Amino acid sequence: MKTIGIFEVKTRLSEICEEVARLHEPVLVTKRGKALVRIDPLEGKPMTVMERRAQYMTRHGAREKSDTVDFEPPARSRETTDFSIEEP
Repeated sequence: MKTIGIFEVKTRLSEICEEVARLHEPVLVTKRGKALVRIDPLEGKPMTVMERRAQYMTRHGAREKSDTVDFEPPARSRETTDFSIEEP
């Protein structure tokens, strides 16, 4: 397992996270030589939005109207307002 100091992690966090994800190998973050935290790769592939939605619906059920119904915006007022500026 690779060990990196917290200052280096602070300056290169995005690079380190990409490396952990690519290599599937955790990184140990240290502060003054003592282990502080570990950055671990996620198992499997990331879920798509539709997969997350299906998982949510399975857990919580259909608490909202059917997804097949189109959204209808509220009716607008028929009144018109004149915002023109009159010059003196």
